[in-house]
Amino acid sequence: MESAPEPQPAGGTEYAAYLLIDDLLDLQRPITPGAHDELLFIVVHQAYELWFKLMLHELARVDAELRADRPGGALPCLKRVVAIDRLLLSQLDVLETMGPEGFLEFRDPLAPASGFQSRQFREIEAATPALWDAFCAGARLPPGEEAREERIAWLADLYRSHAGDPVRALRHEVCEQLLDHDETVQRWRFHHTLMAAREIGSRPGTGGSRGVEYLRGTVDKRFFDELWAVRVAL
Repeated sequence: MESAPEPQPAGGTEYAAYLLIDDLLDLQRPITPGAHDELLFIVVHQAYELWFKLMLHELARVDAELRADRPGGALPCLKRVVAIDRLLLSQLDVLETMGPEGFLEFRDPLAPASGFQSRQFREIEAATPALWDAFCAGARLPPGEEAREERIAWLADLYRSHAGDPVRALRHEVCEQLLDHDETVQRWRFHHTLMAAREIGSRPGTGGSRGVEYLRGTVDKRFFDELWAVRVAL
């Protein structure tokens, strides 16, 4: 069986050709005539998906570096992930310039489409919990729920005494960056929930979810429970 042809590179190094600007700008196609804010909604969500693509690219490198016990190699990509998290949080400010009346002009025709269906966001959620397994594997910490307290004790010792030891200092910084990622995603979930409440109130989601009620249930979701727990162990 012949393999699929390799994707062709963009057309040269001229700005618009390299970035395929004409193709990119042709991808925003509102479906509700006269709904002024629909273009805003499409642009923001398409931008999210582009940042999600980059985040998954960076998370894959972080995972590989941590599993190889190279925390210094993981840090630049992990810091980039956190920077993307903060950018995605700030993009909600742009989306929130849309009032509920503007959203309702085009919301119903969107059904059953929903942000809940974002495949890349689900992949980010899966890749992020995997980072803890990668960190523990690289640091040779025992796996399994039965070793949880042992890992937390190890983390507490790392937090108390990492200065002066380059490897321990890097591992400590990785832990803090992981927590930055976790916290910023939580902040995004919270802000997104408030924004949805302003836009649709108690209406169900377009994809059939419970809407804001469902979103509230995700606000306290954490990826790195043991990194939060170590605060109590110190």
